[in-house]
Amino acid sequence: MRKILFFVTLFFSFQFLSAQSGIKALVGGYLINSNGDKPIDTSTIILNGNKIEAVGQKSLIDIPENAEVIDLTGKFIIPGLIDAHMHFFQSGGLYTRPDGIDLNAYYSYEKEQDYIKTNLTKTLARYLRSGITGVADVGGGRWNFEVREFANQTEMAPRVVVAGPLISTVDRVKLDIGDPPIVKVTSTDEVDSLVNTLVEAKADLIKIWFIVSPDLDFESNLQLIQRTIDQGHKNGIRVAVHATQLATAKESVRAGADILVHSVDDAEVDDEFIELLKEKGTIYTSGMAVLEGYKKIMSQDLSLSANDYEIADPFIMNNLMDLQHIPKTIIPERVSEWLENPEDIIKRSNKRVKTAKENLKKLQDAGVTIATGTDAGNPGTFHGSAIYREFELMTEAGLSPSQILINSTLNGAKLMGLDSQTGSIEIGKLADMVILNSSPIEDIANTSDISMVIKNGKLYEPNQILPITPIEVVQKQVLAYNQRDLTRFLSFYSDDIQMLDKSNKLILEGKEEFEKRYRNRFKSKNLHVEIVNRSVIDNKVVDAENVTGIEFDVIRSTAVYEITNGLISKVWIINLN
Repeated sequence: MRKILFFVTLFFSFQFLSAQSGIKALVGGYLINSNGDKPIDTSTIILNGNKIEAVGQKSLIDIPENAEVIDLTGKFIIPGLIDAHMHFFQSGGLYTRPDGIDLNAYYSYEKEQDYIKTNLTKTLARYLRSGITGVADVGGGRWNFEVREFANQTEMAPRVVVAGPLISTVDRVKLDIGDPPIVKVTSTDEVDSLVNTLVEAKADLIKIWFIVSPDLDFESNLQLIQRTIDQGHKNGIRVAVHATQLATAKESVRAGADILVHSVDDAEVDDEFIELLKEKGTIYTSGMAVLEGYKKIMSQDLSLSANDYEIADPFIMNNLMDLQHIPKTIIPERVSEWLENPEDIIKRSNKRVKTAKENLKKLQDAGVTIATGTDAGNPGTFHGSAIYREFELMTEAGLSPSQILINSTLNGAKLMGLDSQTGSIEIGKLADMVILNSSPIEDIANTSDISMVIKNGKLYEPNQILPITPIEVVQKQVLAYNQRDLTRFLSFYSDDIQMLDKSNKLILEGKEEFEKRYRNRFKSKNLHVEIVNRSVIDNKVVDAENVTGIEFDVIRSTAVYEITNGLISKVWIINLN
């Protein structure tokens, strides 16, 4: 545990939040539950410490005299959301899977892992800021068990259950820098040894990566899958399987898999598969947003949403565009070919998403238990905000807001093994819920319209969970600049923004003049700013920048940004060409 405390940042200290305790009465909100109860238009919920003590129509619930009354008139209450498939060992950025895109020569995997560990506290906060009060990390190194311990000691963090290293039918040596997240097994002895290690670490789940290809013997690997599931169950641990192919998914369920952590995306699911899932009680996880990741990167069309800008890590989002300026000699030949001709990847991705959506709808209609999972951490799938894209895809698949909410709360809790404690708003359960400003039943997108998040009976406003720092304001406008998103770019500047030169002479003033300056520049498809060096002094951020895609090969400049009330109020530009 000392190691993880060393890696976490000073962001850990949220001393400005009071330690809330005692009895609270949430009065007047529109309660939308996930346990089959009808919505209550004017509810009262009594919280006693971290537990729910009473729930019902306002007129039927007596409020204790010593309760702190919180008026939620006009608000909507749902259980805390759950992302039932994510990975802490991945950042969501370009450098997080060198087994897919190997850029170690430019940015090492060791640095990537250090960044992830250093920013763990903020990653946890990104989930809570998204209304996610529980996550299942279904595969990572042994460091995962430290993550679980740390999250359980951190107030502004979701509940975390973890699997340790994935037991795999294939090897991923480029991910092994001392604590491999994926371990290949070739014998029952190796299976037994790894399972025993996970049992000793008190893993919540065991995860299998079941990959089949022409050079792998299906039957031999299936025997290892069966052995893993049997050994897991023998030790009282449920087993989750990565099986995106219909054939492997069927065999995994037959072998006793408790959870399938991905959508089947290679073929239409059939009646046999549906009956297998229902007979075995296997939980099927959505996992569609992740299928778009490599398409986004190779097409350099990231399609960043307002929720991404608000919640996701702006440094990670921006590095997805690094392929625009990384020396061509460093980029693997296969990746260069993808960048030059991304049509095939785009076509394959779209086909997989289409198949996954059709299968999800078919399984939902058949009554299969479905949990919402994003596979966040994979390239282009961001921690926290990815759940909103998953909701969009589930809606496109034909699921109703009510179905999506159940999948994203109670069914997620079932996958975590915590449905007796959370996942719905009921007496005796943990007080984990989200207060919304608008109805998620009218539009599931309203789950992002958060007024407050309640975790363990403590109330947090969004800006308390994830306060924006000067460096993040500047980084977000860098991100918008590289995306050539003029509206988003301008949103990080105050209405009375001033641009000055090195002698403090005013160059322009006001957002309208600012917009005129950048409107034509943003038409350049090759526009890109690279931050060469950065320093922060109080509310000022100093960036050494290289800008490409304008009239010169490279414009070298220094920009000094002054941030006031969360917006850039002044910027000094010093051109060095």
